[in-house]
Amino acid sequence: MKKILMLMIVFSMFMTVACSPKMIKGTNIEETPDSKEILTVFGYYLKGFKEQNPEIFLEYVSKEYYDTNGTDEADDDVDYDKLVEILNSDSYHSLEKVSITAIIKDLFFLNEDESKAELIYFYEVRFKMKSSLPHTEENAFIQPDGMTNQKLSENNKMKFIKEDGKWKIVSGL
Repeated sequence: MKKILMLMIVFSMFMTVACSPKMIKGTNIEETPDSKEILTVFGYYLKGFKEQNPEIFLEYVSKEYYDTNGTDEADDDVDYDKLVEILNSDSYHSLEKVSITAIIKDLFFLNEDESKAELIYFYEVRFKMKSSLPHTEENAFIQPDGMTNQKLSENNKMKFIKEDGKWKIVSGL
């Protein structure tokens, strides 16, 4: 009787493991064609941001892009045209030694037909930028070349929508 009980336990454990979904390595996200495509789009975003080459990821941004930047004020909202303007600005291209690190936390599909998704991630961006303050003894944090080191980090949510069978970013850059 003990042998039968042990065999049943081992068999049930095997079935539990065999039926569990395959996860994307290093995450708790189920590996599906959609989840893999979304993470690929996110990878293009990271590469383009780091290289300061928005052409790498702009094809993955929906023309319906709209971001409120987490506020109720309309003056800081960004739509697709404003995003393109920012990415082509002298301010954006004047950043130097840009590095970005991202840790993916989760991916959620928001509706039954899985045409909307949210990627939750933590990011840290480091870069150098020209200081508007002159280099003096009092401003010792400003490098002799007039540059200052900057670091931004926070949790973020990037939203996606499936358009014509392809995943596109609609918010969260």
